[in-house]
Amino acid sequence: MAKASKEKGESVMGYFRGVFKSNPKWLRMRSNDAVLQCWLRDHPNFSEVPKQIKNTLANVKSVLRHKRRGRKARAAAAANGGPGKSSRKPIYKGLELLEVQIDDCLSMARSFDSDGLVEVIRALRHARNQVVWKSGQSK
Repeated sequence: MAKASKEKGESVMGYFRGVFKSNPKWLRMRSNDAVLQCWLRDHPNFSEVPKQIKNTLANVKSVLRHKRRGRKARAAAAANGGPGKSSRKPIYKGLELLEVQIDDCLSMARSFDSDGLVEVIRALRHARNQVVWKSGQSK
């Protein structure tokens, strides 16, 4: 199918990009029924949509949605002071930051090998509890 459409000058992916460009609301819709009906209208020699066409549609839709999300994120970053700066402000200070970092290490140790790293996990939990206790004393 792809070769036949390329001979006419347009790939299947190019066809769907054009459809989504002319109907951007369809990109936000969960269902692909409207897009598939459009494809069937434009390809009268088919009585039903082949599976490969449905797969191509899903891939194109996914790529276009991903690009749209990336474009929005870059626009938000530019509004917040440029591409290199994060819109988040650091919310952790001192012992809170240490507690969060120990939690991250604890999660990583559990995900690697919770059985083989039992002693490490126990030590990290003990360290986190000590930090929590210290931060409670300083308030």
